[in-house]
Amino acid sequence: MKNRTLGSIFIVAGTTIGAGMLAMPLASAGVGFGVTLFMLIGLWALMCYTALLLVEVYQYGSADTGLGTLAKRYLGRYGQWLTGFSMLFLMYALTAAYISGAGELLAASLSHWLSMTVPPTSGVLLFTLVAGGIVCIGTHMVDMFNRVLFTAKIVLLIVMLALMMPHIHQTNLLTLPVEQGLALSAIPVIFTSFGFHGSVPSIISYMGGNLPKLRRVFIIGSAIPLVAYIFWQLATLGAIDGAAFDNLATQHSGLNGFLQVVHNVVATPKVGLAIQLFADFALATSFLGVSLGLFDYLADLFSRNRHISGRLQTGVMTFLPPLVFALFYPQGFVMALGYAGVALAVLALIIPSMLVWQSRKQHPERTFKVMGGKPLLATVFACGVIIVLIQLSITVGVLPKVG
Repeated sequence: MKNRTLGSIFIVAGTTIGAGMLAMPLASAGVGFGVTLFMLIGLWALMCYTALLLVEVYQYGSADTGLGTLAKRYLGRYGQWLTGFSMLFLMYALTAAYISGAGELLAASLSHWLSMTVPPTSGVLLFTLVAGGIVCIGTHMVDMFNRVLFTAKIVLLIVMLALMMPHIHQTNLLTLPVEQGLALSAIPVIFTSFGFHGSVPSIISYMGGNLPKLRRVFIIGSAIPLVAYIFWQLATLGAIDGAAFDNLATQHSGLNGFLQVVHNVVATPKVGLAIQLFADFALATSFLGVSLGLFDYLADLFSRNRHISGRLQTGVMTFLPPLVFALFYPQGFVMALGYAGVALAVLALIIPSMLVWQSRKQHPERTFKVMGGKPLLATVFACGVIIVLIQLSITVGVLPKVG
């Protein structure tokens, strides 16, 4: 594989495998490993399929075309508005969350290294300036930094798995603790863990619209997280018994409580360090992929050129709003993240199925066509609607919240 193909695979996988992976066992503990494995494979196949649907649509135009422009072409102005709202809502909320989280971690690290107090706001500003600058330079620069961070992240994941695997008990994996409502509640958590579709247009542009290579990029790039998630769930659900997860749920300990349980099971400080570093690198790679997708979407939406002045203008539009929210309105984007699954379902399932449905009407002669006709497209659309309804039910309290 040439450099851009490999780099694009890493961007897909790096965007997908985020710090949220650490919280996945909390969501899946109530349904058991068997059901979790089924959901992982099913939702991966669904998300990989819709990424390929977007590739099919892009064959009819320039690789530099933005998703908003495609939506207007095939779905009209209302389709463009739906796409734009979903993209901006999701990507701004995620970018604000990553800026806030990574900025606080950076401030804590600088305080430790410099033996002086560095306020979180300074960490947030420094992280936005450096990481945002990388995105503004271009996809090639994101590719270079992402390769280093993603490689380190995979090494740390292997270290975590190696430390936890010896503690797996078969009885923990064979239990089927399916509790009422938790199977449905776990779906959005796992679904959002495969979310990379905001960066799909950027990767298609980076690859010059090369259809065979793009197929490999999205299949392999999304399969890497699938394998990582399966082994992570195998290690955590196998090493931690149901009683420990029940205590976490009763005490509402969340992620910090889960990490403490992992530390108690493995009984070595190395696992704590590995998990902390993994979370740091996961935040960084997810930020690069998400903000790159947002940057390119805004550049297309406002017709900014690719010269220095145009990229600086797009950079301000990309990073200033989430930076303001991260600094002054932290509760605002935290609440917005509760609806991130809704925006992702629209962006990754509903919009691609509608785009392909319309594009196949207009272009009966196709160079590249993803398998499946109208019944499968209708099924994908229905899955998107179902996930939206499940996420909304969790948000308003009809279904129990997990994770």
